[in-house]
Amino acid sequence: MKLWGKIEQAFFHPISASGFGLMRIAWGYAVLFYYLLEWHDVTRYYSGAGLLPVSMESIVMRMQWRFTLLDIVTEPYAVFGVYVVFLACAFLTILGIWPRLTTILTTLFLFSFHERSYLVLGGGETVLRVIGFLLMIAPGIDAFSLKRFQQQWQQWRKTRELLPTLTQPAWPFFLLLWQFSVIYLASGIDKLFGEMWRAGTAVAAVLHHPHFARWPMHFMDTISPLATPVTHATVAWEFSWLLLYIPSALTNRIPLWNRLVVRRTILIGGLLFHGGIFLFLDVGSFTLSLFAGYFGLLLGEDFTALRRLFNRNKKAPITVLYDGNCGLCRRSMFSFVIIDHLHRLKPVDFRDLPARKAAAPDLSEEDLDRSIHIRFPDGRTEKGFFAFRALAKHIPVLWPVYPTLFFPGVPTVGQMIYAKVAARRNRCSHENCKV
Repeated sequence: MKLWGKIEQAFFHPISASGFGLMRIAWGYAVLFYYLLEWHDVTRYYSGAGLLPVSMESIVMRMQWRFTLLDIVTEPYAVFGVYVVFLACAFLTILGIWPRLTTILTTLFLFSFHERSYLVLGGGETVLRVIGFLLMIAPGIDAFSLKRFQQQWQQWRKTRELLPTLTQPAWPFFLLLWQFSVIYLASGIDKLFGEMWRAGTAVAAVLHHPHFARWPMHFMDTISPLATPVTHATVAWEFSWLLLYIPSALTNRIPLWNRLVVRRTILIGGLLFHGGIFLFLDVGSFTLSLFAGYFGLLLGEDFTALRRLFNRNKKAPITVLYDGNCGLCRRSMFSFVIIDHLHRLKPVDFRDLPARKAAAPDLSEEDLDRSIHIRFPDGRTEKGFFAFRALAKHIPVLWPVYPTLFFPGVPTVGQMIYAKVAARRNRCSHENCKV
């Protein structure tokens, strides 16, 4: 029973579900992106009137243990209709609308198209299928979904606080980790039997392959001196995944060994490896598929470390003073809090006198009633449109928008719009607004 208890603890102890939630989004994006590229070729590759008639499937395709809806739906217009539904499911998966249902449907459609024609498949498509299957059965895919957003909103309305991080048992993480390990270790073993990999010329050869190279040959010649060390480093990195399986009883005896650092180093190596492939080579969906899977390998401590890294030079949180009696203000504050992934904001309802006095004793309720105010740790204060612009600098989701808020004319227009909304915000009652 003691052994079973350890096994149960290992596979069912709770871990953050954020990684799998992000993996669902990235996987849905990869599926949607690459299948949108086939918009003009869907009936050519997948219908009965295309390159592979149904009568020839038994010659080209494996027929055992095979599933595809397109053996039933064969007419070109019907196949295109299935394709559109497939894209819609992938889009809903990204948004997290009915995440379990849409993930299952997207995976079934993905298998159906893959099993109908091998003509357009590559290694990336295999990875997409594996990730899709894991998402189908993993408990934690509600993270970053519309369902979770609604739950957070209900919690915020009641307590002005968010729910704790969603968790799931550890076994989906281990299944994903083992799958990646199999991919890389099998690839590493195969490379050991390849003469070009042993000689250190494999990377240089693929960089000069006209089918895969993204850049002109004279540029590839320029970076070729790096090809030999990169070739050997690739093989070494693929075998480094074995380090993750060294028992703790042994690693505890190794000086300076840190399992967390080793895992993160391997993952960073993977990002550099696949990022390099994406930068220099055109290999279809392979890189994006692997990147999607890497999100699922992130644990709660990884998100904490990233947050600490981004906040290393930041002081105390930024105080955001909002009107707790205004429905629009409450929803706006909730929107900021839900996307504050770096945890830099501290919301304060200025209608709460003790909280306001503690956060900003020099600001009157009348001033705060006119516009939103934010107070920085150094005492600096911004309000109205300029407060929103300052907040955008500290919220990663808004970083793409932040530079545009400095364009000529944008501050003027932004202040006008903010003034009109602020003047009418008191028309809101019970979360219903007529702004």
